[in-house]
Amino acid sequence: MRTTIELDAQLHALVQRQAQREGVSMARLLGRLVMQGLHGPRTEDAPAMQRSGRFTVLAPASAQARVRIDAVQKVIDEEGIL
Repeated sequence: MRTTIELDAQLHALVQRQAQREGVSMARLLGRLVMQGLHGPRTEDAPAMQRSGRFTVLAPASAQARVRIDAVQKVIDEEGIL
């Protein structure tokens, strides 16, 4: 399937050089990178997301990254939110 995307000049140059190094077309390289981004392993900087009703829920990177409800309530109270 054909499609058109817009890349800024710097990104275009990076993709073009990488495609040349690998000996593949830019289209093939971009297709592979998109698939890896969509189906690749979750990283610390890209937490898993899922929908819950109207909200997007982000999974914590680790159990230590969880925020306790009392900490949230403290910020709400201190900042006068709600």
